[in-house]
Amino acid sequence: MLYSIVAVVIVIALTVYVVLRRFKSRKANHNIVSMNRYKAMQQGSQKCSYCKQKSNKLIFYADHNGSVVGACRQCQPIAERKDMLPI
Repeated sequence: MLYSIVAVVIVIALTVYVVLRRFKSRKANHNIVSMNRYKAMQQGSQKCSYCKQKSNKLIFYADHNGSVVGACRQCQPIAERKDMLPI
């Protein structure tokens, strides 16, 4: 009789342990962010250095001081007129 009570208590303790471990692992997996979703959010979010509008594609130029400037297609002639070097 005593052995059956001890066995039931051990089974209940193991069941509670397994359930708590699964709950913790699900909670930890919830913090993981998919990189595909993150990259989709970031795509096209860069702004032109001259007109400050978001552009899907920027052309990057190096200034004479070494600073980097991103220009959209409409502002590309401005960067070329200032004799900037494309990167």
